[in-house]
Amino acid sequence: DGLKSNWVWSLLEDRKGAMWFGTYGGGVTRWDGQTCTTFTTDDGLGHNEVRVLFEDRVGNLWFGTQGGGVSRWDGDGFTTFTTDDGLGHNRLWAILEDRVGRLWFGTEGGGVSRWDGQAFTTFTTDDGLASNNVRALIEDQHGAIWLGHESAGLDSGGGLSRWDGHTFTCYTTADGLPYDQVRSLF
Repeated sequence: DGLKSNWVWSLLEDRKGAMWFGTYGGGVTRWDGQTCTTFTTDDGLGHNEVRVLFEDRVGNLWFGTQGGGVSRWDGDGFTTFTTDDGLGHNRLWAILEDRVGRLWFGTEGGGVSRWDGQAFTTFTTDDGLASNNVRALIEDQHGAIWLGHESAGLDSGGGLSRWDGHTFTCYTTADGLPYDQVRSLF
């Protein structure tokens, strides 16, 4: 029916009503209600495995990939940001736009990177994160950013981290969490 891969990692309906499908190995496909259009690395996408999709407040679409960083679609083409640009890692799991318009990118092994529109600031366990594997992001009603973590490999941390704008506070099973693997937040 037009998908280049039947393994779909992520879904997004954009503000114009088009459906986007981030796939495993087939790039990203847009369904406009009548036709499918697929974008791959041949079109400028950073990687053909797209784990997370996000639309920012000005209508740019962001595609977090398995190994090619994050690609921004402005409607005409892609701009891709990688570790060469200051992103913490090229494998992404989560994207959030905070109330002041900064974008946060949860990475696999590189902590969380915050984009202010000009440059990245990356936070890791050295800055107080519970883990450098950030699987989920959410902003609460008070403006605090919560990060869900998963332990993997040499990074044995997990649980939750809470950014209050100045420091991180971490929560694990020692603080009452039932499990230290947090893959989604709501």
